[in-house]
Amino acid sequence: MVTKYSFFVLLLIMLSIPVFSQTGKDSVVKTIVKTVKFDGVIKTKLEMSTEAGIMRFNVRNSRVGVRGDIGERMSYRFQVEFSNEGVFSPLDMFGTLKPTKNISFLFGQQHIPFENNYIITPAEMMFANRTFIGKYFTPGTRDIGAVAQYRFRIGSLPVEGQAGMFNGGKINNPQWTSRPSYAFRLIAGRMDGFRSTAKVYRYYREPANNSEALDLLLWGADLRYANKHLRVEAEMMSRHSCITGLNLLGTYLQSAYTFNLPNAKMFHCLTPAARWDTMAYNLKNDGFDVQRLTAGIHFGLTFIPYDSLLRIDYDHYFLRKGIGTPASPTSPCFPDFQNRDSHVADNKVTVELVVRF
Repeated sequence: MVTKYSFFVLLLIMLSIPVFSQTGKDSVVKTIVKTVKFDGVIKTKLEMSTEAGIMRFNVRNSRVGVRGDIGERMSYRFQVEFSNEGVFSPLDMFGTLKPTKNISFLFGQQHIPFENNYIITPAEMMFANRTFIGKYFTPGTRDIGAVAQYRFRIGSLPVEGQAGMFNGGKINNPQWTSRPSYAFRLIAGRMDGFRSTAKVYRYYREPANNSEALDLLLWGADLRYANKHLRVEAEMMSRHSCITGLNLLGTYLQSAYTFNLPNAKMFHCLTPAARWDTMAYNLKNDGFDVQRLTAGIHFGLTFIPYDSLLRIDYDHYFLRKGIGTPASPTSPCFPDFQNRDSHVADNKVTVELVVRF
């Protein structure tokens, strides 16, 4: 696995060298070179459990990607993760066809159009740790398939509709299936200003290798507002098991405000941030199973908030009594949150450095 992907990355770099050195008059080559963009992110952090009195260093993400256009009607995206247990893990591998200005088709391994990128993408997250919705609800954030996108306007409001179909095997698994997974999302607004989405995702996994079938119906809605300094986000998500009938509900509310530091030599902005995060089975009967309050102070290494930064977060958990008891179809639980060896629900201080390029 390592040799295979190491060779691919090396080949990509070698092929880029002669292309970037072109000095001829071939306008097509110049256009392609002009649109090639490399990007990446490194997230490394120190976690300290205030309950167990232990700590650990962790390289959470180290990603490199490339994107670009091939003419006016086609583009591509490729991204790999280096910190996945010592091997290269391909993340994005897709091409995009653009028959018109407003319509595009994505083919390959890509983000499922359901969760918002800004709560699951390492370079865009507001806190060091993902929301419960971003971590526990969907079986995976990427899959192999096809997505259609259509952009239009209602007056001055930009709107985008997305529809996708996928194998259901998640990333790096081109499995055969008789029931593909599908997702739909409607987005209204811009990232700067008000933005709202409504989405539905039906996930089905074929039984294989002693694993049981999984049939989930998820839906959610969110509202976001952002300007140069303020960012406020709220979301609700529901997950229904079509096999067991269990329902899981999650919500979060998070906000941050950025202060510019024009005379600072190293940190260009300062951002206090706070979040309330919840999830529960059988909410009407028992209340929230897990709640978390997060407070952070983030020091921006660039003038753009949530680009490269150093942040300090504190997570405090509130667990409903009994959520670690054995699960049953009528009384599910979150055993990981009561497993003291996992330290999942330990109150923690996290110091994280995010380098984005």
